Amino acid sequence: MKKSVIPLIVLSLIVAVTLLLSGCAAAPTPEVVEEPTKAVEVAPTATPEPEPEAEAETITVIFPQHEADLSGAFEARVREFEAQSGVKVELIQANWDSIADRVVPEMATGGSAYDVVEFDNGWVAQWCGAGWTTPLDQYMEAGYTDGMIPGLVDLFSCPDGTVHGFVWNNDTRFFMYNAAKLAEAGFDASPKTVDELIEQSKAAQEAGVVEYGMAPFWEQNWSLVNELHFWAYTFGGEFVDDEGCFLFNKDPNTLAAVQFMIDTLESGVSNPAGLTYGQPASQDVFLKGGSLFYPQAIPGLLAYAQDDTVSDVVGQIKVALVPGATPDLSASLTLPEALAIPANSQHKEAAWKYIEFMTSYETNKMLAKEIGLLPIWVDLYTDPELTALYPEWAEFSAQLETARGLSTVTWYGDFADIAMSELHKALTGGQGAQEALDAMAKGLAEFECVR
Repeated sequence: MKKSVIPLIVLSLIVAVTLLLSGCAAAPTPEVVEEPTKAVEVAPTATPEPEPEAEAETITVIFPQHEADLSGAFEARVREFEAQSGVKVELIQANWDSIADRVVPEMATGGSAYDVVEFDNGWVAQWCGAGWTTPLDQYMEAGYTDGMIPGLVDLFSCPDGTVHGFVWNNDTRFFMYNAAKLAEAGFDASPKTVDELIEQSKAAQEAGVVEYGMAPFWEQNWSLVNELHFWAYTFGGEFVDDEGCFLFNKDPNTLAAVQFMIDTLESGVSNPAGLTYGQPASQDVFLKGGSLFYPQAIPGLLAYAQDDTVSDVVGQIKVALVPGATPDLSASLTLPEALAIPANSQHKEAAWKYIEFMTSYETNKMLAKEIGLLPIWVDLYTDPELTALYPEWAEFSAQLETARGLSTVTWYGDFADIAMSELHKALTGGQGAQEALDAMAKGLAEFECVR
């Protein structure tokens, strides 16, 4: 019997198809093992550093504290200047003598520690001759000084006509008295002569109205030399002649003035404590009602006399002409102080901006309102706002006509140092008036002129 071949063929076809399909199948994907990802350090984007702000220019300013500035008015103006200009100010203030002790040696040695300095009226001749200060004309606009009191501009100008300082303190002194206490002592008018001053003082003392006629500021410093000038002028005295030759030790009027000062202490008219008083202490006695007369009062003292926080004499103080040895010898003392730029300052432009601001019309008016500062601008004397505050300025004008300054000699500093020592010795009883004047001349012999 024959076997069927169909099943074998079918089976062969199945096997073939199976193998074919197996060969066409996709190869299995091998397993991929990933390595850990390494951190890639990326350099941070550099942030540009902000450019530092330009450092503010700094100037060093040195000048004395003003006697009437009990509220810090000057420093407030300085800080206002900083805010407006962007210039920083290192401010140095102290009493006048302490400032002088720092400024003069620095100027004499050509230092550059200060950019704006106190320039006293007694130093003008010496500083101009030595070339210690910077002419300010190069910084000023044309007509800059128009409107300022001409005499103050001239005072701080050198012989070549250049201006070397502008006044920050128009320090003219005025004779003030306590009118209420004087009336209580039986007088209705201020003294016209020094003899009347003594008479009225003694009468007021005897009546128990005041303890002393005057409480002078006669401590041993440069202000005592101001007092020497003041009393010498009221007696008609002179210090040097036109050639700079000594007169003070040969002039009978100067001798009489020194003897007057001594006599007021010995008679009790002047408070003996005045030998240790500076001006602030002397002012305080007057404002407390302890003295009758104040022969050399700063203008601002009137303003403080009306301030009941510092004064016990509100409404009592008046202004009068200075009593002289004779009525025609009335003389007030003017002691203006200026600001100057040392020749070796490293910040002259900024220093000028400071001087310009501090002596401007606006600043001058503001300080006049706040502390009674006597203006350097002519128009301010008729400014309605100021004359309403200070009606007595009308009385000041009469004394301004008699104003005289200190001796203008190149050796003034030497004179002051010697004079204050010898005069104080006389006032304390160590020598007589003529001895004191002769000792001054001996100590200054190197400066005596040769005729």
